[in-house]
Amino acid sequence: LARDLAYVDRIGLQWLLVTGVLACVPLALELPWWMSAVFGLSVSWRYLVERFQVYRPGRWARYGLLAIVVFITYREYGTVLGRDPGLSLLVSLLGLKLLELRGQRDAMFTLFLFYFMLAGGFLFSQTMPGAAWALATIVVSLIALIRLHQVMPTAAAVRLSVALLLKAIPLLIILYLLFPRVSGTLWGLPADAYAGLTGMPDQVSPGSIRSLSESNEIAFRVDFTGNPPPNRELYWRGLVLWQTDGKTWTRTAPAADVERLRPLGPSLQYRVTLEPHNKPWLFALDMPVTVPDEARMRSGMTLAQTDLVRERMVYTVTSYTRYAAGELRPTERRAALSTARLSTRVRAFVDELHTQHEQPAAYAQAVLDYFRRENFVYTLSPPLLGDDPVDQFLFDTRRGFCEHYATTFATLMRAGGVPARVVIGYQGGEINPNGNYMIVRQSDAHAWTEIWLGDRGWTRVDPTAAVAPERVELGLDAIRRLEAQGLQPGTVGADLLARAMALPWLERSLRQMRLYWDYTNLAWYRWVVDYRKDKQENFLHALGFETIDWTRVLLILGGASGLVLLAYVMWSRRAAPLDRVQKSYARFCRKLARIGLKRAAHEGPLDFAHRVRGARPVLGPVVDAITARYLELRYGDRASNDELREFVRAVSAFRPRATH
Repeated sequence: LARDLAYVDRIGLQWLLVTGVLACVPLALELPWWMSAVFGLSVSWRYLVERFQVYRPGRWARYGLLAIVVFITYREYGTVLGRDPGLSLLVSLLGLKLLELRGQRDAMFTLFLFYFMLAGGFLFSQTMPGAAWALATIVVSLIALIRLHQVMPTAAAVRLSVALLLKAIPLLIILYLLFPRVSGTLWGLPADAYAGLTGMPDQVSPGSIRSLSESNEIAFRVDFTGNPPPNRELYWRGLVLWQTDGKTWTRTAPAADVERLRPLGPSLQYRVTLEPHNKPWLFALDMPVTVPDEARMRSGMTLAQTDLVRERMVYTVTSYTRYAAGELRPTERRAALSTARLSTRVRAFVDELHTQHEQPAAYAQAVLDYFRRENFVYTLSPPLLGDDPVDQFLFDTRRGFCEHYATTFATLMRAGGVPARVVIGYQGGEINPNGNYMIVRQSDAHAWTEIWLGDRGWTRVDPTAAVAPERVELGLDAIRRLEAQGLQPGTVGADLLARAMALPWLERSLRQMRLYWDYTNLAWYRWVVDYRKDKQENFLHALGFETIDWTRVLLILGGASGLVLLAYVMWSRRAAPLDRVQKSYARFCRKLARIGLKRAAHEGPLDFAHRVRGARPVLGPVVDAITARYLELRYGDRASNDELREFVRAVSAFRPRATH
């Protein structure tokens, strides 16, 4: 097997290099640039060695390159273990392996290691484009495998590789549907596998929500049972923040039981498909009353999972958007009235306003009216605030994002004796008409306030809506469009707002294409990626299995796979499909058979040509030439397309007659 590379097909080696490049591309999008540089330089170097016989590095030079790669990996990550450092090291070392590749065994070993590279891409993403890229890479790898073992025209190798892949699809489907699924994973991924996942922070300070809202990534998707509520009721609850030092609000909650709700309207049932965000909390509409499996209800009516959400998950929730909360416990009251030290200006403002409006609801409305009256501006680019953000925002800058308004409003409420807390999550969403579901993006991140009113309990108050109602009614995209056209949110009339929100035809078409693409990816996830243990059990129930007996399932799996393999064997027992050379030679033999010179089953090409020459001497030169060309093409080291075409033309032009 360890033949010298001089006797290994050069075209096969080139296909091997192409396979490596294709397998590296998904990882190049995720891992450091130097990894791609090392692999790309190695592939180029290997190609130049074969094409132009440039210098091939010796053993000690390769050892030196190996040490450099290991050092760079350790310098980058501080370790060589884990998903990212392990894959970076694998790709780089495989590039160096190409420089020492000498025999067919080395080529085969490298080819199979490329499959590990290809599988590594699925540790980052399991999307439909990634799967399509993997299938294309496998086709190319099969071409390389074929050419490394048998010399044939490239077109024939391509057809054979595609045929092999198509034959594998039935087995792939059977294994996918019937191979037993287990709860969780067979092994745990290293901790760095989730380093790139980000989501809602567990605290709020000026600028924290704004930075998250700059991302257009999808946070989750929602399927409603029935019609979705209007946009102004789409408050997706994530975390409740109780404690503040005057600058930052954190979620340290008082020890209390889960709150009780009194519904004031119909319930909403919906299913959430949550993207991984490396945090434990789940999101639900104000206010959730059911708890998904493997989750729990926390103080403040928020949902959290036991483990971090590191994979896309689906859960079902029931919520009431109209409700009245239960009693306020003493520990909660103390936490909801706690404030940091207030400036003299803030204290004077609160005292003056509270003197005029003693009732909590009236006092809250007075603060909202102040926001409207004093020309506060909702902006995506607020100025930086110093050590006393409430004072500076209230009297100096008056320009802010949702967290500026929510935290300032909550501080003023507490200073006026009204229990208040800050809630962070998402607000709004975009309906995708293709699948009739809602898309909530990171750009929909939002902060609002809840205050305690004796007759209604915890009541949602969104001070952002007092300044920029377009944010709540139309979403953050409306704010971006208004600012791009120099219009201030909250000051635009209905007609001007409609014109500002109108999309040009190109942008409208691109948006529709994005929605179609999102629906396609969601369908891929639901039908392929999310085929878990519960869905497999439902499928088996549909097949007639009352109880899931995995011994029987494995027997059926083995039987179905065996039937497919038996079908392949029976098919192969038929006359083996002839390649183009064999087909042309068979045609040559049929032409001779028509004039009485039929080739016997045991007769080789040379013996048959010798017999034809003896029986019909006039045909001898042509028959000998066609036979010699056939043997060269069929059993020679290499077959060019030009030689093959000449052979086919010679057979086509051969017209023997019985009179010859």
